[in-house]
Amino acid sequence: MPLGEGKTNLTIGGDVREVYESYDHQYWGDGPQGQRGWLVHHYLLHGDLHVNPSLRVFGELQAAFENGRNGGPRPYDEDKLDIHQAFVDFNCCRSQRKTTLRIGRQELYYGSGRLVDARFGLNTRISFDGLKIIIPSKRSSTEIFATRPTLLRPGLFDDPPDSKKWFWGIYNTTAVKPSVSLDLYYLGYKAGSQTFATGVGEFQSNTIGGRWAGKTGNRDFDEEANVQVGTFKNGDIRAWSVALYNGYTFQRVSETPRVSLRSDVTSGDSDPNDRHLGSFFPIYARGKYFGEADLNGPVNTIDIIPALDLHPRSDLLINLSYGAFWRESIHDGIYGFAGNLYKTGEESRARMIGQQAEIDFNYFIMPHTLMRVVYQHFFPGQFLKETPPGQDVNYVTVWFDYHF
Repeated sequence: MPLGEGKTNLTIGGDVREVYESYDHQYWGDGPQGQRGWLVHHYLLHGDLHVNPSLRVFGELQAAFENGRNGGPRPYDEDKLDIHQAFVDFNCCRSQRKTTLRIGRQELYYGSGRLVDARFGLNTRISFDGLKIIIPSKRSSTEIFATRPTLLRPGLFDDPPDSKKWFWGIYNTTAVKPSVSLDLYYLGYKAGSQTFATGVGEFQSNTIGGRWAGKTGNRDFDEEANVQVGTFKNGDIRAWSVALYNGYTFQRVSETPRVSLRSDVTSGDSDPNDRHLGSFFPIYARGKYFGEADLNGPVNTIDIIPALDLHPRSDLLINLSYGAFWRESIHDGIYGFAGNLYKTGEESRARMIGQQAEIDFNYFIMPHTLMRVVYQHFFPGQFLKETPPGQDVNYVTVWFDYHF
């Protein structure tokens, strides 16, 4: 939308999402349970003002609600109305590749979201207060940032920066080939208090890693590895993770099937009585990391997940997957996607967490409008059976999402 006769223009957009969710035995039977299901509602509205080639102003409101869940909303379910993003971009250098200084509240997303993600799949997205410098070059882009995460509260305009946490880093992406990229990064994180199976204390981590991703012919791949060092309480951190994801698309076969195999290994703590923390912390990993049911997350985990994608029609995508999960260390517990502790490892020495089957239908009703239906079943393994209640989980969700 042009404003006046100059180069000033304004774009307005947003997202409306209505979701139904139903569980049998959420979190394997722990906590409040309800079989009738509930609704969550999520709304975004943004304005993007480009004053001139050197100045951009962006603002976005977020509103999220929950209705009918036994036990009330989860921590990420409600935020009645708040400023989700509000930043200013200053572009310098008169060339096609401008260096940008971004100041204000903003989303961060890097790689495939294994460590830094805005968490689209949850009912509230996350943002950060701070500054970021974006430095492009001919074949690469480097981002340097220093922020505090936004502290999500359920009321009206009450989300301040979290005074107990810092998040900073450098992330570089280089185009090795037109469809292949190499990412190198350093991510720093500090929290006044973090909980692991070994205890609670002040936590500061430094994560250094790389990611190799892209597509060559019919094959696609996304592979990542990193190490994590730092301090926890009065000791140090010695953790790591590896993620492998490879797929192959049969372009000349009916329904264009794609087969893929995913495997992640994230370290766990091998000795709760020493001064070394071996539990890998996923910082701001994407929500619903291993499936829509939002059960186990990427801490102290070994997983293997084969999958099949089918395109019966141009407007329909079907994904079928089956995953198996083990504890990397039998002396550590299991955690959620945000690194939140579910169960310690004290009551069982079993390694198998469980297995899950999922079928995911994505139907594009019209441009910008998605209907999604997911069914997931989780079969508890020996570890969950030895740490009651350890029940099977059935999960169903139905989405309607309109993006404009």
